[in-house]
Amino acid sequence: MPYHEPVVLERRELGALILARWLAPELAHAVRPGQALLTRCAPPDSDDPLLRRTLFPAGADPHAGVVEVLLAPEERGLAWLAAQPPGARLDVYGPVGNGFTLAEPTCNLLLAGAGSAVPGLLHLARIAVARGVAVVLLVAATGAEMLPPPFLLPSDVEYLTSATGEADLPALLAATRPGGPTLSRGPLGWADQFCLGLAAHLLPPVVEMVRAGTLRWERGFAQVALPGVMPCGVGACQGCLVETRDGARLGCKDGPVFDLRELRF
Repeated sequence: MPYHEPVVLERRELGALILARWLAPELAHAVRPGQALLTRCAPPDSDDPLLRRTLFPAGADPHAGVVEVLLAPEERGLAWLAAQPPGARLDVYGPVGNGFTLAEPTCNLLLAGAGSAVPGLLHLARIAVARGVAVVLLVAATGAEMLPPPFLLPSDVEYLTSATGEADLPALLAATRPGGPTLSRGPLGWADQFCLGLAAHLLPPVVEMVRAGTLRWERGFAQVALPGVMPCGVGACQGCLVETRDGARLGCKDGPVFDLRELRF
């Protein structure tokens, strides 16, 4: 897990979000959907804020050597990072941890999320569509300006959103569209595999919906990328513990993607 010094190529405002493209050839080859980047968010002569911020890339192009990040600059660290102009050099550690596993038999992939882990779902959607997988993406946000714009996704992705709060994700999952070719049975009944990007405190109602909406909840069917602070990124500080059925696990080493069935709430 080396350090990288990406150079900002582009900065673009998208509502309340900032899309940044970084030139980072080694990182673009290494990062997988759902893995995290621990990014320094202060100038070289400052340690404020001290801790690196956890980012989930929205995409990576190994051929061009480019990594894309989608930022919501709601606090001062990310506000500093989002303001960096083209030509600025950054300090990034990663990729950290394990990403999503897209099973070979998967033909229909359901993605759903809210908050800072959503960019990892955008990354996964691009990879899945390139493999010929049908993808539905559900995103809930606290305002339309916080929703990723559709042009960040392949045109083949079916994209459904709610702008009335992150807690509305279960309502999107429960939606049916009578007569619709894709979601007429509901998203969970349609999916071969289900990948989430969602904070742990929002997961319990989603877990209950998975239990109720699937005939057999097999290992690997549902995975979740958990956002959160990863102070050291190597598992030494144990500041990113996640409770599972097998005991406490480290978000930076065993995650940030976990099998949803294995989590304990």
